[in-house]
Amino acid sequence: MALTQFIRRARQVNRDGVATIFDGRTHTWTDFHERIARLAAGIRSLGVQPGDRVALLANNSDRYLEYFFAVPWAGCVFVPVNTRLAPPEVAYWLSDSESRVLFIDDDFLPFLPRLQGQMPSVEKIVHVGNGAPPEGLIAYEKLIADNAPMEDAGRSGEDLAGLFYTGGTTGVSKGVMLSHRNLVSNAMNVMRDMDFEEDMIWLHSAPMFHLADGTATFAATMLAASHRFIPKFDPGAALAAIEEHGVTNGLFVPTMMNMIVNHPDVKTRDLSTMRGILYGASPMPEAVIRKAMELIPTVGFYHAYGQTETSPLLTCLKPHLHTFDDSGRGKSAAGRPMASSSASRMRKAGSSARTRLARSAPGAPT
Repeated sequence: MALTQFIRRARQVNRDGVATIFDGRTHTWTDFHERIARLAAGIRSLGVQPGDRVALLANNSDRYLEYFFAVPWAGCVFVPVNTRLAPPEVAYWLSDSESRVLFIDDDFLPFLPRLQGQMPSVEKIVHVGNGAPPEGLIAYEKLIADNAPMEDAGRSGEDLAGLFYTGGTTGVSKGVMLSHRNLVSNAMNVMRDMDFEEDMIWLHSAPMFHLADGTATFAATMLAASHRFIPKFDPGAALAAIEEHGVTNGLFVPTMMNMIVNHPDVKTRDLSTMRGILYGASPMPEAVIRKAMELIPTVGFYHAYGQTETSPLLTCLKPHLHTFDDSGRGKSAAGRPMASSSASRMRKAGSSARTRLARSAPGAPT
């Protein structure tokens, strides 16, 4: 039950298959394996030890996916930071998680002056960009180029994999500790109940810091499928990416789906490769889903419910259950329990563990 096993398997079963395409870069699963093993060594060269936290503040990209696997390969714990936060909130997440390294892309470099003196645990900052890094920052690609591949650190099972912050509407955000087993189990749920297939092409259009998109980040990788990215959601960019890359699956919450079906380009784009759309956060308005079914007749809709503490999915309403009754009204529900959902798992969801309670020891409670 190790996230890093996904990468070893992907190289074995689909070594020449395309893992990622973004910003003019294309990497096969063989390339991806090599890059994350080198990046993991680069992370360790910064002085971090197994169990240390490594944070990322960035928009979607192929490097975000590499981060999600290089960090556990190094034996460390990833902390994806919400890109919608203000600098004081980012500082709180970094401090509360005790992150020792911060990866940051060009879009968020302007945050750094306001974070100075506010992130005492951060010792190194890595520039996740294409150009020369600002003074004092370390170039992402240099970390890869300058380090030989390291062996997988071997973290698995109940070892802590990531901290995903949640809440904040009625108080400060709380770090939810998710183990390798948590995330691997969820990936297996997703593959089964959302009909993921090995030839799928997943579009990361929802923010990758959020576990909603994470449902596919790990499940699609487990299958050695293929990933495409847009930096952040824009309906026109999403439609263009679907056509250009032959995207088969993606996550579009109701607000996003409404923007897509009402976009002026929707009828001129070839969306015939689409097979599955995952949505959640709220029921899909009947007018929106009817219009979507007319515009993209090849697609099946999957309504999911979950929460961060359950890593994250609990239920799924599959396409054949998206039906309309004799009056023409649609039937909407959060779906049926997923394969490994259980009452005990749902009961545990109520207690999100504070970040500092179990620093990083193997077997830490999750």
